[in-house]
Amino acid sequence: MKSNISKKEKITSIHANLATINVDKTLDYYKNIGFKVLQKFPETGESEWGWVEKDDIRLMFQNKTSLFKEFPELNFQTQGGALTLWFQVENIAEWYENIKDKTKVIRPLGVTPYNGANEFVIIDINGFILHFSDFQLKN
Repeated sequence: MKSNISKKEKITSIHANLATINVDKTLDYYKNIGFKVLQKFPETGESEWGWVEKDDIRLMFQNKTSLFKEFPELNFQTQGGALTLWFQVENIAEWYENIKDKTKVIRPLGVTPYNGANEFVIIDINGFILHFSDFQLKN
């Protein structure tokens, strides 16, 4: 017997799939700042796609040729895009010390005047801006 009770839909996660020129160099960059490579495709040769993780955060990277073939609507976009990725971080001073010499810091660790959070900002090798903060969002 089929139940008439419906389950409420629920979105359980979001993972950015970001265009890059060179997936392998991007995976190496993220490994260098503390991420773990979860998967890449193909497993041998030049990668078209890869997935990294640090703690509960996952990012995917796909080479532009493959991604733009899959989604031709993206062909007008420039590398890096007009976006920032904002990460909520515990022990931000320790995270900053671990990566500051391994990447380009565009805003060093400091306290923001608008919310009193400790924050810093880096730019990755693809032009993506990564914003790290210990600001606590209120639900």
